[in-house]
Amino acid sequence: MIVRHHIVFALIGCLLLLVVGCGASTESFDTVSSIPANSIVEVPSNATQISVTYGSGQHNATFTADTSDVESWVASLRKLKPELNSNPPSPLWLADANEYLKPTLIADERDTFSLRIGSPNGFTEQMLKFIIVRSARGGVTTVWHDPDKSHNYLWAVYK
Repeated sequence: MIVRHHIVFALIGCLLLLVVGCGASTESFDTVSSIPANSIVEVPSNATQISVTYGSGQHNATFTADTSDVESWVASLRKLKPELNSNPPSPLWLADANEYLKPTLIADERDTFSLRIGSPNGFTEQMLKFIIVRSARGGVTTVWHDPDKSHNYLWAVYK
């Protein structure tokens, strides 16, 4: 009986070490050319001020890139899986929302942004939102783009 308790406590200790050791990590890069070639991070080729936080099966990133570069980059990613991206939602969906529904949609989107990015800081009602489906199993990349400041917030989940 005592041996069984020792084994259970040892297993619990190992699990705690595993969980604590698997926390999120963050890396920063000045330009895309600074990102290692084997990285899973994808941002537009001229993005700058890139910060990436890795989690379990996902990452989020912030970077600076202007609207036309982000739109071109999103289009190129969607072309990789055209069967999954044949009818993407408009990036202006929030700005074009029905005035009656808009307050609720803004609050819901702010909550989603906060959950995915880790903070509501940076969210604006004028943001463009791009969704790129990467896998039929649920792999998705979402990019929120602030056209006024060229700030971008990316969340990618892999499946």
